[in-house]
Amino acid sequence: MLVIYRLTLNESSHNTPSLTALVTSIHPLPLRSSSASIQSRIETMADVSGSSAKEFAASLLPLYRGPTVRVQIESSDHEFEVSKQLLCKESTYFRAMFEGNFAEEQQQLATMKEVEGVVSVRSFEALMQWLYIRRVHFDSKAPGDQVSAAIELARLADMCNITGVGHEMARYIKDILVANPDPRNNDSLVRHVNTNTYCLTGQNIISATSLPQGHPVRGILAAASVEGYLRDGNYKFVKETHEHPTFGADLLQEVRSTLNGLKVAQWKTTFEDPISGMNMGFNEGSGIVFN
Repeated sequence: MLVIYRLTLNESSHNTPSLTALVTSIHPLPLRSSSASIQSRIETMADVSGSSAKEFAASLLPLYRGPTVRVQIESSDHEFEVSKQLLCKESTYFRAMFEGNFAEEQQQLATMKEVEGVVSVRSFEALMQWLYIRRVHFDSKAPGDQVSAAIELARLADMCNITGVGHEMARYIKDILVANPDPRNNDSLVRHVNTNTYCLTGQNIISATSLPQGHPVRGILAAASVEGYLRDGNYKFVKETHEHPTFGADLLQEVRSTLNGLKVAQWKTTFEDPISGMNMGFNEGSGIVFN
């Protein structure tokens, strides 16, 4: 069964619509509509904006009238009908497709080949949610899956030349890492050296290396390994550091930034962990944390 998502935008709109604009366009208000009625519609839209990417793509009513284009994900039964104006405004990749001298321009249809870790139904749903409401809620509740989905979205946005997603996903990943530390800390007075990287996998590190140099997601994954690197020579991603020079370079850059803020006081030298913000000692294996 072909699943079609319709997401449209007003032809005359040049900016990301406000919440009020979204509500009034979805539910046209009578001239004498009360403020309570408007507020009710705003609250309804707020509920939609807090839904997952999949729920958003499947249930959101057309935002505005206007020309649309279709995007299919190859090897799946999913097709997205999206505002042409919004897509072309935000993405030079899609602008070249739908406004250039290509078959996509004639058919107003683009088929995207699935690419592991980049193009999938999940990542495109999330990208559409980002374009329309500038926020993303992934279906999965598992922290590791959320990190993987965030990296995948960052890579798709980079491929499509859509800005802003990278910084948002870096913040999102950092929040996940802070909220989900190594549970072994609960049963010990010693902070585990891989506390910040508990939710990360080697595949996360490798996937992010495909992002361009200086990308915020690359930076946050490297920053997560700083504590382990400085406190234990056998930190979690030592293998990836040696086998993937791109990650190694990112890590060294984050380590350098961290060491620039060293604090030396009498008998101890500490550094501020870039993820947790804690001041930590270098004592290998002891894991003493100085708050």
